[in-house]
Amino acid sequence: MFTMRSIAVKLFRAAWSNVLTSISIITISICLVMTMSVYIYNANTQMKEEIQALIGEMDLMVGYNPEQNKLLTKSQIASFEEIYGVSKVSSVSLAHTFVENEKSTSFYTVGVENDDLVKSRYHFTVNLGPKDIVITENVARLFKKEVGDTLNITFNKTIGDEIEAEIDNFTIQEILPALKGTDSPNMILLQNDVLKTWMDFSDDQTAGMFALFSTENNMATSVGMELKLLDETLRVDIMSDYGEFKKNFQALMIFMIVLSFFILLISSVLLLSTFQLLFYKIKEQLMVLRALGASTKQIRTIVQLQLSSIVIFGVLLGITVSLLVIKSWLPQLIDLMKLPSARTDLPIVFVLIIGVSSFLILQFITQWQVRKSASLLPLQIATENETLSLRWTKWKTIIVSSFTVISLFLFLNAKFTDKESGKSALLFLLATLLLCGILLFIMPYLFTALLNISLKPIRSIFGKEAYLACQQLMPQVRKNMPIVLSIIGLMVILVFGSSLFKSVQQTSYQYINSQYEASIKIDNELYDPTFKSDLVKEIESLPSVSYAFAKSDNSFIALQLENEWIPENYTTVDFEKYIQLGKLNKISGHYKNGVLIAEKFAKQHHLSVGDSVTIGKFDYTLQQYITSGQLQIIGIIDSPIQHANLVMDWSSTLIEIEKPVVTTIMVEADNTEQALADLTYLQERWPALKLTDKESIIQQNDEMTYQRWSLFVGVFVILIAATCLGVLQTLLHTIYAKRSDYAIQRLIGLSPNGLIKLILTQVLSFVFYGLAVGTILGLVLTRLLGFIDEGSTVYYDFFTLGMTSLVFLGATLIVFTLQGYWISRRKLANEMIEI
Repeated sequence: MFTMRSIAVKLFRAAWSNVLTSISIITISICLVMTMSVYIYNANTQMKEEIQALIGEMDLMVGYNPEQNKLLTKSQIASFEEIYGVSKVSSVSLAHTFVENEKSTSFYTVGVENDDLVKSRYHFTVNLGPKDIVITENVARLFKKEVGDTLNITFNKTIGDEIEAEIDNFTIQEILPALKGTDSPNMILLQNDVLKTWMDFSDDQTAGMFALFSTENNMATSVGMELKLLDETLRVDIMSDYGEFKKNFQALMIFMIVLSFFILLISSVLLLSTFQLLFYKIKEQLMVLRALGASTKQIRTIVQLQLSSIVIFGVLLGITVSLLVIKSWLPQLIDLMKLPSARTDLPIVFVLIIGVSSFLILQFITQWQVRKSASLLPLQIATENETLSLRWTKWKTIIVSSFTVISLFLFLNAKFTDKESGKSALLFLLATLLLCGILLFIMPYLFTALLNISLKPIRSIFGKEAYLACQQLMPQVRKNMPIVLSIIGLMVILVFGSSLFKSVQQTSYQYINSQYEASIKIDNELYDPTFKSDLVKEIESLPSVSYAFAKSDNSFIALQLENEWIPENYTTVDFEKYIQLGKLNKISGHYKNGVLIAEKFAKQHHLSVGDSVTIGKFDYTLQQYITSGQLQIIGIIDSPIQHANLVMDWSSTLIEIEKPVVTTIMVEADNTEQALADLTYLQERWPALKLTDKESIIQQNDEMTYQRWSLFVGVFVILIAATCLGVLQTLLHTIYAKRSDYAIQRLIGLSPNGLIKLILTQVLSFVFYGLAVGTILGLVLTRLLGFIDEGSTVYYDFFTLGMTSLVFLGATLIVFTLQGYWISRRKLANEMIEI
């Protein structure tokens, strides 16, 4: 005697290929979602570990802002150590000193204790004595120092109205290499007891400028609140709450959420489409069972057992493949593609949560098919595919209107929510997904309306076969919507992912171009005053160099505006060179006493071209501003140059008096490699010069960008292939199932080539519609999510979208040309007998 379970299993034999397809779809979707989720989980853990490596064991940093002119005392440090939850407190001081009598630039100098907390923060290992120091790799390079060498340090301390210089020699005990992924800073570490005596407002009770705290687990916030109660003027920075740390991961998390959402959407609609094919295959058996008296409950049990078996096998296989990918293939992929090192830990609880959640979601989705199959009578099972219509009802209007209002409310709420809190991003994400869901819901109705409007023009332009094909599409719109939704979901993912990738890449390019206005950049890191703008002519005389121009540091000058002295910074560039390069518009006026001003600054102070302004400097002896001359405004620029509202030419009389330091020379070369070799003589005269080229920086940036995204590119490729195969398979079965209709049409006069044209018109209509709507929806989704970061610019990768669309359309054209040719060439007699 057969049980419901045995009947359900035996019915699988009628559609074993569809069963395997369903299981494979679930396996692929589970594998993709789980692999990405575990990858992002490990990346998040690794990011926290890297932050921990960067800031050490420090959980809080406490001190006063510089303008408060206050230092931490020894009694305060003692009271800090008594707070519940505090493990360790270490005092730190800060100053800027001059090294080796190099007066042009100062160096960041930190006074530290010898405890483990401060060592973990600044990454040194030796115990410092009164005459010992630790320096970074870049400082050692600039002054050609090694461990054991002596370094001369000068600190200028203000006592009353006079400046006294503290000068001493220190022995280098350690040289700190640059941390991974960072540039080596110009930093010096020495004993805190030495440095704190150099600071203004320091006395015998001074402990340091600020203090580092390590706390017990999850106690940083409560300790920070306790510190604010002790002294509300204290500045308390909780390292785990730094906004920058959270922002670094926000874009990737949003990308992951959207990607996972649409992967599940695509998987679901492909699964539903495959289920429909499965039950089309076994509908005769279901008809027999219903005719023999099988109850609704029995049919529901059979269908539920079948679908649950498919889901269970798919989820278990997906988890198994995911484990294999994460523990075996992913490390090999990271090594093969030279990706940044990543953790491949397998959090079992996290994996089980994803597996169980996916199972429950898929089980919920299958209930629609269970309910549908169980409620049909024998005659309905035979005819269900023939009567599928779309009708817009009143309740649909109410639902769409309600959700539209909710999404608009969320957008408005997100607009006026604090961006730093992270709540704004969540609201934007929810509103965007809700709005896209509404658009997806109404798309079939828009498609049907568009077909109705287009029927007559299609007949006039493309002929009767195309007209007949579009007319027959009407009852198929609802049935084939899973196909369309799959393509739409795929294109949304592709638009969003490729746009995010391109936006990151283009933003990097913009930053690089802002730093490198020519192919080679020469930096005067020690602000050596002997490195002058006259060198430009010498550099331009090299055969490998096209042109060069110099830029200065920013200096301060005071303008007398409306009987008030306003201090502003100015920079110096070559006006003629900037005009030739299109960086400035043509300027009318004398450069010697002329100045360019930023448009915003001009509007703020009601200045225009031709106005003269009085300039001056602050006299510390007289304690007032002294007039030093006048400048004429000869042009207004759109935005500041190097953050300076005032821009001078190198020929300006002010520059001759002030003699600003040349910080950068930009060199444009015909052959970058040859030019770098020709320019090495400069480093022999000024060893501290740093030569870099734009091409190498861009190559390094591209390599890092592709490395970060290569895993997700692999996900896209798998997803595109899976979706394409699923869509083509479903359409192939749909066309094959309609052979009876095609046979009748051939009997009444449709030619074989006309039949091919009819089939191609039908399938290409659905594919093209899905591609077009998916692209539009993807552009809308990406643009709306772009509002999360209002200052960012969204870039679209139309080349990738175009190539993917062409591949999809090309594959559809080839497959269904072959199928149409096969169907159209079959003998009608045989076709009618088989049907």
